[in-house]
Amino acid sequence: MFLLSLFLTSRGGHDGGHDGHSHGGHNGHSHGGHDGHSHGGHGGHDGHYHGGHDHDGHDNDYCRRSTDTKTACEGSVLHLSCPDHFKIKILAANYGRTDRTTCVDYHPWREIKKTDCYSYHCLTDVSARCDGRKSCSIPATNGEFSDPCYGTYKYLRVKYCCKRPRS
Repeated sequence: MFLLSLFLTSRGGHDGGHDGHSHGGHNGHSHGGHDGHSHGGHGGHDGHYHGGHDHDGHDNDYCRRSTDTKTACEGSVLHLSCPDHFKIKILAANYGRTDRTTCVDYHPWREIKKTDCYSYHCLTDVSARCDGRKSCSIPATNGEFSDPCYGTYKYLRVKYCCKRPRS
């Protein structure tokens, strides 16, 4: 619960958190990012925010700068990139919905009211697709992550940093 409390205090703005345990691969797909800032959630589904390294300050000294969080609405593509000589490190990821303020334009209440929607394998899949690369792109679609909450308009949120590879 400490990590959940820490996450909720530090996330600011609109954001989504979740379990983040690295559950094994999901359907053979990997996934990656888009643009829009806030602090991100995780894959998993026990209602708690765990996993990653940076949310509690650990491992951040290897990051080029503070973490970044990007969000892609369902049906679009999330793009992540780092400057030359730096590589992506995924810290948190979720495909679903954890608030009623992100990706809401032109969607009826019934499609945004559910806020406990999490993709079980999102963190594992996004990490497999993006960790150690200079850039990556991930479709925010049910085809990539399956549909964790039918009838809900979802979004992909990824928290990451750019790390200098160890020599």
